[in-house]
Amino acid sequence: ALGKDGSNILAEVNDGGVNEKIYNQLVGRFVLDFKPLEGLSLKAVLAPTLNFNKFKAFAKVVEYTDKNDPSRVLYTSRPKTTLNETRADGTVFNGQFLANYKKTFAKVHNLDFLLGYEENTIKSEALKASREGFLITEFPYLDLGAEDLRDNSGSASESALRSYFGRINYNYKNKYYLQANARYDGSSRFHKDSRWAFFPSFSAGWIISEEKFMKNISFMSYLKLRGSWGQVGNERIGDYPYQAAITHNDALFWQNGEIVSSKTGAQTIYAIRDITWETTESYDIGVDMMFFNERLKLTADYYKKRTKNILLKLDIPSYLGYANPNQNAGEISTKGWELEASWREQIGDFKYSFSFNISDAKTVIDDLKGTQQKGNLAKIEGGEFDEWYGYRAKGIYQNQQQVDNLPKMNSSVQIGDICYEDISGPDGVPDGIISDYDKVLLGGSLPRYTYGGNISLGYKDLDISLAFQGVGKMKSRLSNVQVQPFMESGIGNVPKIIDGKFWSRNNSVEQNMAARYPRLSTSSATNNYTMSDFWLIDGSYFRLKNITVGYRIPVGRMLSQYIKNIRAYVSINDLLSINKYPKGWDPESSATGYPIVTTFMGGFNLNF
Repeated sequence: ALGKDGSNILAEVNDGGVNEKIYNQLVGRFVLDFKPLEGLSLKAVLAPTLNFNKFKAFAKVVEYTDKNDPSRVLYTSRPKTTLNETRADGTVFNGQFLANYKKTFAKVHNLDFLLGYEENTIKSEALKASREGFLITEFPYLDLGAEDLRDNSGSASESALRSYFGRINYNYKNKYYLQANARYDGSSRFHKDSRWAFFPSFSAGWIISEEKFMKNISFMSYLKLRGSWGQVGNERIGDYPYQAAITHNDALFWQNGEIVSSKTGAQTIYAIRDITWETTESYDIGVDMMFFNERLKLTADYYKKRTKNILLKLDIPSYLGYANPNQNAGEISTKGWELEASWREQIGDFKYSFSFNISDAKTVIDDLKGTQQKGNLAKIEGGEFDEWYGYRAKGIYQNQQQVDNLPKMNSSVQIGDICYEDISGPDGVPDGIISDYDKVLLGGSLPRYTYGGNISLGYKDLDISLAFQGVGKMKSRLSNVQVQPFMESGIGNVPKIIDGKFWSRNNSVEQNMAARYPRLSTSSATNNYTMSDFWLIDGSYFRLKNITVGYRIPVGRMLSQYIKNIRAYVSINDLLSINKYPKGWDPESSATGYPIVTTFMGGFNLNF
């Protein structure tokens, strides 16, 4: 990699080795159906899944050399060539037994009764081995690495879930609907005294359009009002948090004049015996409507959710010597709504349809038992779930007088760095210093007003369709890899998106006043690239997800006895995205992830 002063993606791809992941999965499903009586059906299901995975990560040293003197190595991608191999096996066994009974009484009472039992068992085991110091870097095999730079490890896990459940459906004249559900779930992740939990739910529906007083309303084809209440549980909170698990490590001891390596074991996390299920309780009310002979369809829902017993790391006395354990303590609530509309019509040989859906939800943290989680994404009572948390930026220091007189974070702050608002201090009032006391909630990070839709047009044998999706409101953060210069130990590139837009002593006063980014510096990186609203942007977007044009080719008389129809089509995925992200970055991809690419496809569909 000649003449490069930082990591080079192309060099890593060509010379940096391989990261190979092979997933092998064998899935089976065995079903036994039996109907001993009219209306009664019995079903037994056994569904095993076997996983055999192989991972090989061979990371080779890539040297970056002086452009004027290629023999001079300026930088290496890593100290040594390393090989990490993993073999991971796992089994998932799902077993079910279902009894279903359906019966209609007096032609107007419809009953559907279900009883079931289900059991899931999950086991996994992994073996890992690694070596470093490969003299020969063309063969990624462990035996070619240095024997004194080798390591190995292993891990295993096991969990099980057992459930008893039932459901009763009843409707009268296909007009009034009632449904009741109940689950009794037990998880191996909890102590036997806290293992089982009961989760009921109920729903009701009324098809108003079936009433006599609705028969004369010609424009309304269908009207249904529905509501529901229910509880569901979550047990995916780690394996066996109620047990006093022993953590094993390697340690060095001085014995008989020699340094000896030995295994150690200790309990590091305080065990909570009565830890149990998280429970989410939800309410929903909705309406389904159809108009004009079902050409226009509308569906609307409004819901509330409250999740209780969320796991939180609550403080315990430090003299106990354990890390803070997870406990059932937190509560969050969500309010949201969903709306869907569609129209479909045909006029002669021309037909068209469109559909649109939009939804919104906001999650607020109600109770954290006095704790606060203050990272870049904070969880604070009264705030939104995963709300941005940091400083409020006032702009960029434009002259020395501002640096001397305005609050600053540290002595490294200079002209051209970001200036923050002094909000508070140890005594609850501004103290002239930018510190953690000045951090505030900056707005939610989760998407709002998520929408999508489809449009379809057809004329005789020609059809055109498109699909789109987007987010109407979201605050996104420009990550450091997008905007921070010289990230690799003081060397590396300046991101292209800030080129010509940063503060500089070579700029005019007017140019610096309009600068979008701070000066190029590593000494003030702590000040400039900490979390603040300076780096928050409008994350809303519109994406044209797919366009497809198809044409049904007439089949000749001779072929019609073999082929029903032939359709040729051309399709484009992800053709257009309208957003305020910097050029080259995608709102649906992470800053270090693979971008979404436009794909062009064409082909034929044959029906025989």
